[in-house]
Amino acid sequence: MESSLEKKQVTVRDSLAAAGLYCFVLLLIYYETVWSMVSIWLRSDTFAHGFLIVPISLWLIWTRRDLLVPVQPAPAVWLALLLVPFGLAWLLAWLVDVSVIQQLALVGMIVAGVWAIAGYQLARVLAFPLFFLFFAVPMGEGLIAPMMEFTASSTVWMIEMTGIPVYREGLNFALPSGRWSVVEACSGVRYIIASVTVGTLYAYLTYRSLSRRVIFILISAFVPVIANTVRAYIIVMLGHMSDMTIATGADHLVYGWVFFGLVIFVLFWLGSFFREDLNASPTQSRPGGALHPSAAAGTRQMLLLTLCCTLLLVSVAPIVAHQMLTSNLSQGKVSVVMPDSQGDWEEEAARWDWRPASRVSGQQLGFYELAGDPLVVYVQFAGDTPGGEDVVGSSTLFAREDDQAIVIGQENESIVVLGHSIEVDEAQIRIPGQELLVWSWYVVGDVSTSNDYLAKLKQVAVKLGLTEEVAYRIILATPYLASSSDSRVLLQRFLDEHASLLYEKLHQPGVILP
Repeated sequence: MESSLEKKQVTVRDSLAAAGLYCFVLLLIYYETVWSMVSIWLRSDTFAHGFLIVPISLWLIWTRRDLLVPVQPAPAVWLALLLVPFGLAWLLAWLVDVSVIQQLALVGMIVAGVWAIAGYQLARVLAFPLFFLFFAVPMGEGLIAPMMEFTASSTVWMIEMTGIPVYREGLNFALPSGRWSVVEACSGVRYIIASVTVGTLYAYLTYRSLSRRVIFILISAFVPVIANTVRAYIIVMLGHMSDMTIATGADHLVYGWVFFGLVIFVLFWLGSFFREDLNASPTQSRPGGALHPSAAAGTRQMLLLTLCCTLLLVSVAPIVAHQMLTSNLSQGKVSVVMPDSQGDWEEEAARWDWRPASRVSGQQLGFYELAGDPLVVYVQFAGDTPGGEDVVGSSTLFAREDDQAIVIGQENESIVVLGHSIEVDEAQIRIPGQELLVWSWYVVGDVSTSNDYLAKLKQVAVKLGLTEEVAYRIILATPYLASSSDSRVLLQRFLDEHASLLYEKLHQPGVILP
């Protein structure tokens, strides 16, 4: 008969059951964050692999079941304190609506909570399956813009090296046979994400040394970048040589995935020549080597205490968020009044129909004219959906793919606002009948910047200070004059004469009561 002490000791099955219960309750508490991930998996081909991450992690745990048998779990309640920084990160990200940080914090809470409940020895066996869950977070969109630029530049360079004349305007370029445009699907980001995800899993299963794993993962990230340029070049050349009858429609996406699949196959085939799993000794047949039972197993009372502490700590952030949301439900909707014309400027009727792309529903504009030269000011802000919209993250967004406007040039420009020099996003945009020079930046409280991260940090400070500051995106646009320098002079002169009044209007906006 077992002693009473042995009956109270925690088994592996007890720990796994408690960890499973913890994860289930955690996902229920943070259901909105979970749904934000799932919704992206559903609508985006780039992140559709997210549906496979959890099943793969569970399968990895199952393959290591023989290493779980000798382990005597010892729950470590003090490790539950690791949930505090993850909860704080989630709360701050919720305040400024940064979904990816909320999602990363959620996965971090899964890892930290399971670690505390399972204890060091058991968590060591489960380390990689838990780490692999981070690949379920749909992140990497920040790479799209630079990768589109790289793909356009490298593809045009390869075409020029071939001896074919090519004319480039931004992300668009023309050959004698036809025009091409680099869109988001051509950026290669989905190839990079897929390659790194599969490459990490392959490195874990195939290699034992950390150096080989790291090298293979880095190669998995680098190869798709080069492969995407080669893919784009091949597609353009197929279209050019076939007089734009091949690879000019949806078929070029099929060709791209076929080419990418071939590249990944070759990569893994070459990597198999250096595999280490076939030569491992029985005690090292799984990554991590042999494990030894804990000197003293934990008790079921300690397991229950750890489970309660972890669930209590992960509940704090959503409770605080709910209280803050409830206190803000009575806030009105913001409207903006444009400044009156100053000096020699005159208010003018609209000269064009172009509107800058926006991620928010609130937008106000005003047209002005100086000696026949028109200028328009757009102000974007969260409109009829409080808490569900944010202008930050859109400073470089000038035109959509289905828009008649085409961005033919984009860079940073230093300007002066209220006596202070700031960096703004500048774009040269072609609309039917003319070209525009456009400046874009954010105003959050007393901060003017085009830097997304700085604007988000300011938003955090504003929210924690319990002030009512609103985030705005300001866009100035004017037609190209004799040169870009002349257009910049006109935009700067408008700011010199109107910035103080414009900022005064933004800091004291009109409010429409609900």
